[in-house]
Amino acid sequence: MELIDLSNSVDYIGVDTSKVPYNFSVKLEDRTYTFSIRYNAQGGFFTADLSITATGEVLVYGDIIRYGRPMFNSVEDDRFPIPVIIPRCLTGDDIHEITWDNFGKQVKLYLYERRGGT
Repeated sequence: MELIDLSNSVDYIGVDTSKVPYNFSVKLEDRTYTFSIRYNAQGGFFTADLSITATGEVLVYGDIIRYGRPMFNSVEDDRFPIPVIIPRCLTGDDIHEITWDNFGKQVKLYLYERRGGT
């Protein structure tokens, strides 16, 4: 993860589209997760699987990565990452969707603190 200095610091998870489909692990808070990033050519979108690295337990399979929408939001419990993961562009570019050209470059998987005690 890398740090970006805005009004408050924002971390993000880097994605390398040249490796898609691929798996990588990221430590978020006190747990390490494995992400599997794939591309659905027929539908024209990226998907992500999320599992707990230590146990291999799959939490989400085939979650569509949508610009500006929290990932893994359909089902959540205490096994999920504490930060909210939202694919966004913070460069000021006029981007509204995730493409091969912008994913991992302008569009990154930014981490935000959860609010309201969830």
